[in-house]
Amino acid sequence: MDRQFNQMVATALRNELGDSRRSIKTVMSWTGACERTVKNWLAGTCGPSGIHLVELAKHSDEIFDLFLVVSDRRPVLTTLTLARLRSHLAETIDRLDKHLLH
Repeated sequence: MDRQFNQMVATALRNELGDSRRSIKTVMSWTGACERTVKNWLAGTCGPSGIHLVELAKHSDEIFDLFLVVSDRRPVLTTLTLARLRSHLAETIDRLDKHLLH
């Protein structure tokens, strides 16, 4: 499970932040972890534990969702996902309205 978890964390972080130098700096600022550690997380060779995982979950919806899934707490996602979908839908409607007005 460790290797699989490490890969899941790497994928979640890359999905949310991309694969750039900026993403490394962002994760470093979120967690206080050193650059080498963050690079290992993004590569999937190591995964965060303890306080680093908590700090990532505070800042990253992808990591928070992953944490809930691997801890078998998936039903909580429904409310969070719906709130995010509502927000994205509202933004999309605003963009459509602006586009239609021009």
